[in-house]
Amino acid sequence: MSLPGATSMAVLLLLALSTWPTCPTAHNITAILAARHDMAEFSRLLTSTGLADDINERNTITVLAVDDAGMAALRAWHLPREALRHVLSLHVLVDYYDRAKLHRLPGGSTDVSTLFQASGDAPGSAGMVEISERRGGSVAFVPQEEGDHDARAPAVLFVRSLHEAPYNISVLQVGAVMSSPAAEAPSSPESSPRHRSTDAVHKNGTRPGDDAAADAPSRDGDGGGDHADGGGKKNGAIGAAPGWLSFAWAFLLVIKTIMVLV
Repeated sequence: MSLPGATSMAVLLLLALSTWPTCPTAHNITAILAARHDMAEFSRLLTSTGLADDINERNTITVLAVDDAGMAALRAWHLPREALRHVLSLHVLVDYYDRAKLHRLPGGSTDVSTLFQASGDAPGSAGMVEISERRGGSVAFVPQEEGDHDARAPAVLFVRSLHEAPYNISVLQVGAVMSSPAAEAPSSPESSPRHRSTDAVHKNGTRPGDDAAADAPSRDGDGGGDHADGGGKKNGAIGAAPGWLSFAWAFLLVIKTIMVLV
């Protein structure tokens, strides 16, 4: 093959390489929350229940974070680990909502799915959350009740935006913990494959007598912050290596092809 032909082939290969799909930048929910010391308890529980990993694996997500003062109600409920995970899952919307989008809701309200519903553990519509803009401009989040549209759980109000990475992850502060009877109800650990995997990791990583102590909400916010930082370093590496390895392999193939043709 002539040199011009080889050059043309090399250019085409490089153009194809420039459009090679790469893994999107991974977000890290515990690292985001680490900047807010008043979110230490919420961050710690996301890590201990395995929800931090679920959040970091999603390309599009909205987290409704609750500060340490608001988490006091959750501590008082003394929920088992499984129910605690379900309640926190209600605070993770599987769509992107930032401050601006909250005030541009079609018709003033919308129903959004959560990780609780995505887990398969929520009965019917119990894993949905209604977002609505109220008189005066406040925005409310209300978990839906399965089978009874007239039953209304207490609403929690939007407080402020903590972090926005458009269409990937948004972290919004709400004024209190959301819950529902379905989320607090105990269910079988075998109810979902993801849950079984999370439970196995949890049990293998702690002594038999430590499960309750490790999963119960801490009354010491600073200790929770340290735990969240450790979890953040682990979760931050999700998805980074495979995309770069594929890119490097393709690049080497292009160089080898050019050398053969020339």
